[in-house]
Amino acid sequence: MPPRDDSVLEGHPVLQFQPAVDLISGRLLGFEALVRWEHPKRGLIAPDVLLPWAEKTGYIGTLNAWVLSEACRQAAGWPSAVQVAVNGSPTQLRQRRMSISASDALRDSGLNPDRLTVEVKEATIADGLASDDLHALTRLGVHLAVDNVGISWSTLGNLRSFAIDTAKIDREFISALEASEGVNRAIAQSIIRVSQSLGISTVAEGVETAEQVVILRELGAEVGQGYYFAHPLPSDDAHAMANAEPRTVFSLPAPGQTAPGAAAGASVDSVQSSRNVVVTSADGTQLEPSKVHVL
Repeated sequence: MPPRDDSVLEGHPVLQFQPAVDLISGRLLGFEALVRWEHPKRGLIAPDVLLPWAEKTGYIGTLNAWVLSEACRQAAGWPSAVQVAVNGSPTQLRQRRMSISASDALRDSGLNPDRLTVEVKEATIADGLASDDLHALTRLGVHLAVDNVGISWSTLGNLRSFAIDTAKIDREFISALEASEGVNRAIAQSIIRVSQSLGISTVAEGVETAEQVVILRELGAEVGQGYYFAHPLPSDDAHAMANAEPRTVFSLPAPGQTAPGAAAGASVDSVQSSRNVVVTSADGTQLEPSKVHVL
């Protein structure tokens, strides 16, 4: 329920962090920063209430700048291999303000731009008013990801227009992925194939079962997010996970199995370049590399 007074919302914004996991090794790669609002009486207010209120009241610019600043500040306290993604505001992109806020956040935090990804909706890629700011973000060295891919097929043709690193498959197409003849599997497979042909990495959103992990690995998806791995975490928990040594390895189904099992090796080592993660198991066996930037 939205606040009674549209101009006032008591409380303050907070961030939660959704882990992104390498589907081959089970290794933590980074986090997506998710904004919530801590209300003194109503608790956490979800984005479906918060963001429309922020757009209506004109607070979206201030909120967007805070999210970028806080996400970069916290990520600066994580190991350099752990990355962070922030959702881009369509309004701010059209007003050419997203790149300014990103530049300020990177400068103030000292975060390497290569560790920051801005996620945008499919429709934003086709929005001519947002194109200048999208290009400005890439000039900063920030990575771009397209969220909810698959809702509008026309977007796939626009991916070449920008330096898009990652396509995030909408959770709608991950659900019921287990149905062998299902439409969702066919759509997910098509998105992965098109993305691979363009040199774009893929992230599956809304992963909830071990069987979905197995199928996604078979289809060639590289990264997963969802409740199978973890619910969005408070900042302190994300900080602890990011700084765990060795970096957290999630339990993934072993190749050829549909039940949860240990990831390859009790621990893994990762040698990361700007585009590749080469993963080696505890016994020295090299696993399939992940091409994803990561988010």
